[in-house]
Amino acid sequence: MLKDKSKDLLHLHFLVFLWGFTSILGSIIDLSALGIVWYRMLIAFLIVGFYVFLNKKFFFKVSKKHFMKIFLAGGFISLHWVAFFYAIKVSGVSITLSIMASGAFIASIIEPFFFNRKISIKELFFGSLTLIGLLIIFRAEFDQFYGMLIAFLATILSVFFTIFNSKLVKGGVSPLTVTFYELLIGWVLLTIYILFGSDKFFNVISINNYNDLLLLFILGSACTAYAHVGSVKVMRNLSPFSFMLVINLEPVYAIFLSIIFFGENELMSIPFYFGLLLILLSVFLDVLDKRRNKINRLKLN
Repeated sequence: MLKDKSKDLLHLHFLVFLWGFTSILGSIIDLSALGIVWYRMLIAFLIVGFYVFLNKKFFFKVSKKHFMKIFLAGGFISLHWVAFFYAIKVSGVSITLSIMASGAFIASIIEPFFFNRKISIKELFFGSLTLIGLLIIFRAEFDQFYGMLIAFLATILSVFFTIFNSKLVKGGVSPLTVTFYELLIGWVLLTIYILFGSDKFFNVISINNYNDLLLLFILGSACTAYAHVGSVKVMRNLSPFSFMLVINLEPVYAIFLSIIFFGENELMSIPFYFGLLLILLSVFLDVLDKRRNKINRLKLN
């Protein structure tokens, strides 16, 4: 069991690196946030659908109770991605990803109400460090307040998506089934919105060059289809709070990549990096705490 958790944790770090690269792609692709997410979900759904066609063990049938959770999760993930890419377009990679790290604090408050357990003092403490770091970032980059607000909304949506997915997987639903339906539902909801509540459909999805098409394929395949299925799988052995804490490392990977790709445009003030350091400290302390608890359990056995 401990070995499975360690393996899932390492896998999750790799997935977080892919998500960090997702933000770079979102910044480079010359489409609106709606257009990017529409293509992302479509490509990912087609790839997962092809895998489903080859997988004889796949089960299309789910209970009404599970389907409602899948429907909500599909809505949450599509809205999260739209808000996420919009925040990147407005405020850039570094600021958006640093705000997303507040997910651990939000999860530490919301998760206990869904899993019928008491709020952990340690979780609140680690989450509070994240919140302090977040406030420092807000103060240091206040001119980007609108983009940070959108990024915070994306974070809340991400937490709810994570919680619903965790309950589905721990309830016995196949991660592949969850991913298949979530991508389909999210894409259909987004299509309906673009057709009836947005600009002209073809204005949103129009691609101007082949480079964008290639980048969208990378985004939909490696950074979505593969990463999405993998993230749902690791939830079997990791709590939503631990999941969100590891995701807090996404800004590190994304900021490192953004500096490589965009240079000085992504360099921030010293207080910004101090706030980010506090967020990373919360991740480090949580890892140490979990490691100590594992050692103590092994000694008792």
